[in-house]
Amino acid sequence: MAHKLDIESLLAHLPLFRNLDEAQLALMAQAAQEVRVAKHGFVFQRGDPAHGLYVVAVGGIKLAIPSVSGQEKVIEFFSAGQAFGEAVMFLDRPYMVQAQALEDTLLLWIDKHDIYAAIDRDPSFARRMLAGLSLRLHALVQDIETVNLQNASQRVIGFLLKQPRDGQQVQFPFNKNVIASKLGLTPETLSRLLHQLSSKGYISVDGRDVYIHDAAALEAQFYGQ
Repeated sequence: MAHKLDIESLLAHLPLFRNLDEAQLALMAQAAQEVRVAKHGFVFQRGDPAHGLYVVAVGGIKLAIPSVSGQEKVIEFFSAGQAFGEAVMFLDRPYMVQAQALEDTLLLWIDKHDIYAAIDRDPSFARRMLAGLSLRLHALVQDIETVNLQNASQRVIGFLLKQPRDGQQVQFPFNKNVIASKLGLTPETLSRLLHQLSSKGYISVDGRDVYIHDAAALEAQFYGQ
């Protein structure tokens, strides 16, 4: 990865830092450290101390809970322009999850003391962080609802309908094994359900690209109509 990174520009487009003035943004960009992680490499492991937050500049990261059997439960994944790790940073507790690169990834790491200093300079920064954490909590509650109250087909359809769409096309942000784990499914079950939806003519799948041919039919099946 040989990316020339405009740190100030990247931070300025994040909701968390969007309203900082030029001087504050320059200080935050100066505090940010670049961290490069090769595909499958770990940013941190469960139990590591949390001393700051991360911003994905290039690539992708998954947060997962490992198990002694070697399996894992994917909690969330993050792509370019998204931040993670801020919740545990405020708790002064070790990470409860592990963070692993899904591809060659370039991160920015900002020490929590620089975050605290930004809050001292601008209290509205704390409000934006609270808003971001609240959104993250809301998303986790939705994930719990999805896994416990929706059947497997509804989980897959709901995921497809939530993805950004370019005409008929949506794209799996990462490989299907990661998405299956986040949805509480096995990769085999995800593939079978995608094949069923394809055989009905609702979608077609080409690698990570999915073409939605009948969104109304998908919505009807999602709501059990």
